[in-house]
Amino acid sequence: MDRHKRAMYGLTAVFILAQLAVILALVLKGRTDYARSVVFTTFLQLVFVFLEVKYQLFMSTYVRVLVMVTFFLDAAFGYYFDLYVTSVVFDKFLHFFGAYTFSLFAYIFVAQLQGSSLAKPVKFILVACLGLSLGAFYEILEFIFDSISHADPPSQPNLLDTDLDLTADLLGSLLAGCHAALRKFSDKYF
Repeated sequence: MDRHKRAMYGLTAVFILAQLAVILALVLKGRTDYARSVVFTTFLQLVFVFLEVKYQLFMSTYVRVLVMVTFFLDAAFGYYFDLYVTSVVFDKFLHFFGAYTFSLFAYIFVAQLQGSSLAKPVKFILVACLGLSLGAFYEILEFIFDSISHADPPSQPNLLDTDLDLTADLLGSLLAGCHAALRKFSDKYF
């Protein structure tokens, strides 16, 4: 087994253990609604690892760690420590960090489909557009979830929250675009 696969499996095992600890803590706290959300994001990560192995896809270890950290911050700090409710800044920070993370995540897959290197300005635009698209899609999902579930508190309490989330998504996506365009990574997809 090569170094990349060992890192993938090792990081995934640590991630699963950390997420299981948060899920258990949330259940013991009586927040099964939050626990279900953490189960879902953990499941998404496992599906990705399965698809990565099955179809021999490649994911940068750096980006893999970012994705896992994003999911863990959402679970532990957003849900367990209730920072989505008690902090004005945490949600915006996670939108910024998540947009940065998932812009790079999406770009790696698009780059694999492309099969050849892109010019730096094209990389920047592509990564920024991917991040903005994912951020807008996430805001739409929050709206649908709030409309269907009547969550208390709602994910989107007002239009200002949506605007600030999208602004954080924009800034994170632009940072990811700069990172992808200006940084030479060790793997062939950057």
